[in-house]
Order: sequence, then C-alpha cells, then structure tokens
Amino acid sequence: MKDIGKAFGAPFKDPNWVSKFVIAALFLLLCLVGIGIPIIVGYLIQVTQRVMRREEQVLPQWNDIGIKFVTGFKFCIVYLVYLIPVFILIIPVIALAIVSDMADAQDMVAVFSVVYMFAFTLLIIPYSLILTAVGPIIAYRYARREKMSDAWDIAQVFRDFKSNWQNTLVVALIVVGIESFAAVGVVFFFIGIFFTIFYAYLVSAYLHGLLYLELPESGGLT
Repeated sequence: MKDIGKAFGAPFKDPNWVSKFVIAALFLLLCLVGIGIPIIVGYLIQVTQRVMRREEQVLPQWNDIGIKFVTGFKFCIVYLVYLIPVFILIIPVIALAIVSDMADAQDMVAVFSVVYMFAFTLLIIPYSLILTAVGPIIAYRYARREKMSDAWDIAQVFRDFKSNWQNTLVVALIVVGIESFAAVGVVFFFIGIFFTIFYAYLVSAYLHGLLYLELPESGGLT
C-alpha cells in the first residue's frame, strides 16, 4: 500500500498541530469520566474523512463539538453492537463466579468453570482477531456516509476485506502496534501519555482513510 509513511508525519504538517494536541489532551482527560470519548472518536472520524477526500491538512479544527459528539457517539454504538457477542459470553463467567461462592458442590462448579473458560477462550480469541482485522474497514465504511448501517453491513465488510485483504491486514497490524506503543507515554506521566495516545489514534485514523483509497471503486470521498 502506498503512502503508509505519510500517516506518521501528517499530523505535524498542520501549522497549528501543537494547539490542537493540547485541546485534544483536555478532551482525553474528560474521557476518564466518559464525556470526552464520543468527541475524540468524532474527531478521529473527521480525520479519516479528510484522508478519504485527499485533503492535505488532516487535522480538523476543534469547533462544532456537538457534531463531533454525535458522530463519535454513533460510531461508539457501532462498536458496542460488534461487542455484544463478547458481553454475552462474559455473563456466564460472572454467574459462575457468583455461584462458586454460594454453591455447596464447589468442586463440580469449579470443573464446569474450567470447561467453560476453555470454551470461552476458543471462541473469544478468534472473534477478537477477526474484529481487529476488519476494524479499519468498519471505520472507513462508517466514515464514508456516517451511517451505522454501512458499518453493520457484515457482508460488504467481508467483501471489502476479500478484495483488499493484504492492505487491510497491514493496516490492522500497524494500528495494533502503534496503539500499543502509545502506552510508553505512561513513563512520562500525563503529558506523555496524552501526546502518545492521541498521536497513535491520529495515525490509525489516517490509515483507515488510506485503506479506503486503496479500493478500486473508491475514487476518494466527495
């Protein structure tokens, strides 16, 4: 895939990137109480959209917070729906933990818990890997028209994956790597963690848009 390297330098091409990072840090602080999450997510969706439109300046202004909130909130709902199978599988784990403390036949419950946890692992790991692999496609499909139904169109998601699977896997691996590396910011306490996390998310959002442009029929977002 072309221009992957641009994703790492694009945020710093904006002449106002320092002030935009500082404002992002404030909203990341609000993420600790949940309020900032939809706003940050909405901002990142706008970054993806700018890449899809082939714009040079990919960092939006920090205005229209309400629009960012709605855009981000809808995408959060998209991902929560994809996580429903995980939530369903976790419920028995919680129930078993409660029952094991209350039941008389704790040995039997313990055996059942081990069996279920083994089955849980066999199911959750493949599902998590698949969701990670198609995550960039889900992101750009939502960003294209901001319709949740587009992101939930599983058949089309996998058609996009089939037609562009190599680039999709490359992007997914880079996203996992760069977002994992963001934890290094913890070493530098608050300033470092906010800088590295936001930067990692920006690179990921850029790559999502870049992946969309690799589709033969994309033609860029208009």
